[in-house]
Amino acid sequence: MAQLRIPLDAQRFSKGLTWKDYMAQMGDTRARTEDNYAKSVLTAEEQKAFSGLSGVKYAMMLAENWCGDVHRNSPLIAHVCEALPGCELRVFFRDKEPDLRDTFLNNGYQSIPVVVFFDQNWNEIGRWLERAHAATAKAAQIRANTLDKATKEQQDAATAEFRKQVQDAYMDKGHTLWRAAANEIKLVIEQRVGKA
Repeated sequence: MAQLRIPLDAQRFSKGLTWKDYMAQMGDTRARTEDNYAKSVLTAEEQKAFSGLSGVKYAMMLAENWCGDVHRNSPLIAHVCEALPGCELRVFFRDKEPDLRDTFLNNGYQSIPVVVFFDQNWNEIGRWLERAHAATAKAAQIRANTLDKATKEQQDAATAEFRKQVQDAYMDKGHTLWRAAANEIKLVIEQRVGKA
């Protein structure tokens, strides 16, 4: 079976936004993402684990400024890329890059953020999509108690409450949802490159 052709190379990758440039263009959503960046720092153990992984040269992230999962999880992805030795991160807007979007669908859905890790020859090492499994389960639980119980008239208030509770879940003591995401990303990379 032939390997999927990734529509990305060094020239196209260089046109993506660095993390700093991505943050600079965010506008009214920047403060929320910066706050999550400050709070989602890697633990000393995670930092050590990622700094001990070699072979990841490029990381491509698909994002959009309006997405709550992007605000919550792209900062952690940036921290991971900063910890990986020699890794360069570039951010692309999902809706402006339909070929990249369609290459990295999540069971047919256009999820974001999507981060894909490559070696120096553009071989895909692995990818991580949207949020940790634990965060998906937590969001489903919150949805069942907010949005799913709301009447049509209560929908706007229920949506606001849902978003607030999901964000609060990321802010629990120990930031367990970010810890779960960091562990999932580490496992994705370790499966292909192993520990240094």
